[in-house]
Amino acid sequence: MMSRANSRVFQRTWLVVAVVFGVVWSLSIQRGLARRINNDCQNFIGNRAMYEKVDWICKDCANIFRKDGLLNNCRSNCFYNTEFLWCIDATENTRNKEQLEQWAAILGAGWN
Repeated sequence: MMSRANSRVFQRTWLVVAVVFGVVWSLSIQRGLARRINNDCQNFIGNRAMYEKVDWICKDCANIFRKDGLLNNCRSNCFYNTEFLWCIDATENTRNKEQLEQWAAILGAGWN
């Protein structure tokens, strides 16, 4: 039979193991989801707010035109494509065009 002190140590040990496992699992899930969101963007992790602003252009454009494949085409090559530039104009964001292009370049750093 275990003493009370040994029982508490055993419980605390399992609690620490469970917490550490939960943290590691959570971090791995977040990284996996981030990669699944847009595998083309090399620098998505750490630049989520920037990604969401650029991605909003594609979502808005796809919502306006309801064209099959427009959202994926706009996001392709981490927003480095003609559809993205067209969507900037179509969503009347030309005043922010330079900033949006710069953000897309940051997200996709490492392009050829």
